[in-house]
Amino acid sequence: MADLFSRAVSRDGAGLLTLPFKPDELYRVPTDDGAAVALGRYHPRGERRHAEPVILCHGLGVNRFHMDFDERYSLARYLARAGFETWVMELRGRGLAGPCHENSFDDQAEHDVRCALRTVLSTGAKEVLWVGHSKGGLTLYGHLARNPQAPVRAAVALGSPFTFAVQPGLKVFVQRVEPLLRLKAIPARRITGIALFGAPPGPLTRYMMLEENMDQDVVRRALANLPSDISGGVARQFAQWISTDSFCMVDGTCYRAPLAGVKLPVLLVAGSKDLLAPPLAVARAQEYLGGPVKLVVAGKGHGFAADYGHADLVLGRRAPDEIFPLVEAFLASHATRA
Repeated sequence: MADLFSRAVSRDGAGLLTLPFKPDELYRVPTDDGAAVALGRYHPRGERRHAEPVILCHGLGVNRFHMDFDERYSLARYLARAGFETWVMELRGRGLAGPCHENSFDDQAEHDVRCALRTVLSTGAKEVLWVGHSKGGLTLYGHLARNPQAPVRAAVALGSPFTFAVQPGLKVFVQRVEPLLRLKAIPARRITGIALFGAPPGPLTRYMMLEENMDQDVVRRALANLPSDISGGVARQFAQWISTDSFCMVDGTCYRAPLAGVKLPVLLVAGSKDLLAPPLAVARAQEYLGGPVKLVVAGKGHGFAADYGHADLVLGRRAPDEIFPLVEAFLASHATRA
């Protein structure tokens, strides 16, 4: 089924900023189309309280560390302490899953998700719970559009933009980076070279995070460890969605319409000041998903202690106290007692 490395340690990043990766078990699993995904497994800390394991999936241009950063900022470890078995997924083309090659979002949504589901279910579970940040939520949407009966009991999408029609400046950005879109892989990992200096000023940083909501040490370590190269095929597909306000496969088949047949409960969480996935963009999923959908806007105007941007929905200084408990409560309300 998979290669198993017990208590493995990865050394992405450099020097004092390097983050370790120490799940209880580590799997690298081949997909049906010849790629591979990596899965880090955390057993529940203490009593197992929920039967369904949780799969956590990162977003575009990052890796496993966004969902498993350190002891405070790891959603995976937080859920393990709450009695869940958790699996940190790393999509193809980065980190422990292997080098970046030409592929599409469709490949990841179909084959990577199927591979992860099959691996986790092989341990004895009948269904899983899913938590995705940004593209990690879209990846599940894409899989469910093709496989509406997939064994997912409930899902959380954190900052997952279902439309790109309400984000100012994205179309202009796509036009400016058009030469990069011709590459087989966009070298996002080069960003790690500026980690010691922190996030550079400018619109890219503002789209990626609400910097005032993040500790600077976390920003530097995130820059040193999270960035991952992006397949040109994936980048071109996103560019097409932004340019045409679509959410389609490479062949033009729409992902949105089939989601009416998806009946699982979904929690949508949107940062009140997220420029990449503003509340209106996240909420658009409500119009298409066929099951019960709950929308939470994370911001001061909605009872939170802070306004949230994009990456800080997971890495913001208050995320472990405000966002993580929200995710845990939703998952627990839809899980089966172990």
